[in-house]
Amino acid sequence: MKLQEFRDLSAGHALGALSPEEEQSFKAVLAARPEWRDIADTDAAVAAELGRSLPVVPPRAQLREQILSAIDLDTQTATEADHPSVDPEPSTAVSRPGSPSRRAWIIGAFALAASVALFSTVMLGSGVLFPPSPEEPAVVALHEVEKSPDAASRTVTIPGGPSVTLHWSNSQGIAVLVAENMAPAAAGEDYELWIVRGDEKKSLGLMKPDDDLRSVFATNAFVAGDVVAVTVEPEGGSPSGLPTTEPVLAITTVL
Repeated sequence: MKLQEFRDLSAGHALGALSPEEEQSFKAVLAARPEWRDIADTDAAVAAELGRSLPVVPPRAQLREQILSAIDLDTQTATEADHPSVDPEPSTAVSRPGSPSRRAWIIGAFALAASVALFSTVMLGSGVLFPPSPEEPAVVALHEVEKSPDAASRTVTIPGGPSVTLHWSNSQGIAVLVAENMAPAAAGEDYELWIVRGDEKKSLGLMKPDDDLRSVFATNAFVAGDVVAVTVEPEGGSPSGLPTTEPVLAITTVL
């Protein structure tokens, strides 16, 4: 299973939106790839935080009537199914909350919410929280790094390719990679970002440039001395959870 496929399962698991078969697949992959446990733990934490942040809304007065009406409708539908008419009217399929299309939408929305929540609620060393911002989470993280007294950066330019700058703060444990003039990966391939710490290589996810050929990626898994690297992997990410090619760039944070 590719990394992106596991991320989708992990988001669905955190939301309780997986089918029994999908849940079994999630547990099997997690047992086979313990290095992906951090992804599942992060999704579970984000789901819990989102749940705590939701305001308590009292039910509307007409809610009971709506529920009873829905029950009556389901009962009527079941009766009609048991005793179909000779010429049944054509019906239009409706996506129910448990349907695959509905689950896919919910999981996609959660993935977006998780990326925002990660950098709007990351605890800094001083105990301060990133304030909510309409900007992209990675851009917010970049601003925080640039304001740090120990902010540092290093730029690498690939001949004929992008200019990539890594910004980081050892005290905050945050690193932000900014790539300019970064063309999309070739068909069937993706750029994957890694933290290299000694012999350990940890995937941070896929890098996809926007319409302006720019990509900004932030992580709070950074530790002083880490190397941040980018490899070209099969579409969806490395199937093994480890780099399958030599890095196209690697930036050390040891000054």
